[in-house]
Amino acid sequence: MSMPGAPGRRARLRRELVTEALTSARRLLDEHGPDGVTMQAVAKDVGIAAPGLYRYFDGRPGLLHATHQDVVDELLAFVEGARVRQPADDPDAQCHAVVHALFHWCLAHRNEYDLLMSGRLRISGTGETPPDDVRHAPLMALDRVGAVFAPMAVAWWLAGCRVVPDEEILPALLPHLRVARDLMRAIPGFPRDVPLGLLHAMNLCSARLWGLLTLTVYGHLGDVDGPGAAAHVEALVHDLVVDLLAIFGQEVSDDVVLVRDAVVPRS
Repeated sequence: MSMPGAPGRRARLRRELVTEALTSARRLLDEHGPDGVTMQAVAKDVGIAAPGLYRYFDGRPGLLHATHQDVVDELLAFVEGARVRQPADDPDAQCHAVVHALFHWCLAHRNEYDLLMSGRLRISGTGETPPDDVRHAPLMALDRVGAVFAPMAVAWWLAGCRVVPDEEILPALLPHLRVARDLMRAIPGFPRDVPLGLLHAMNLCSARLWGLLTLTVYGHLGDVDGPGAAAHVEALVHDLVVDLLAIFGQEVSDDVVLVRDAVVPRS
């Protein structure tokens, strides 16, 4: 006969072990990069036999999926904190602050960024995702972080910014843009009648943002730890923001609040 409260206790213990395992995975990721996150290393860290960890994660792919989600959650919380510090009616300032925060966090978490953007990973779905839904890891991060920018783009469109008319977009791009618009419609408040040109502009911004961020994080644009690196990164970010805003006919806001010396959380 089951003891009263036993199911609840088992669920609590399960949550606690999963939390411990993710804390271990994040530490291993920070210290050794994605290759250091293994079932054996995490199991040893939390004090259980490696086979026992398979009761909580669907092998290493499931562990990486959970770690990936945890990293994206932390990144989103950080950039959202930057966004809400800006005037609610100033999408220009919000965009600037989010881009700045994104660079700030990713440079402080380069191994985590490697997990997010590594083309080597195919992460199996768990939980609410079908188990056979194996996705390219960068797309999972791009989808979730990209959604932060959607309300800003909509605000610019509603204010009358010009976008490329749908009939002027190269035909080969249209199917992808239609899929992107369908995905964006799942975001609360995203209008169903936005033109494909708005998605086209958002894609241009995304390519420039993630391209420069990746080059910067991996040190292809200079030493990000050396003397003068902070000023160099600030200049890169500022020029990027000017470029991104110009796509929508906007300019840098005088009211943006950038926290350059903020303490970036490390897991």
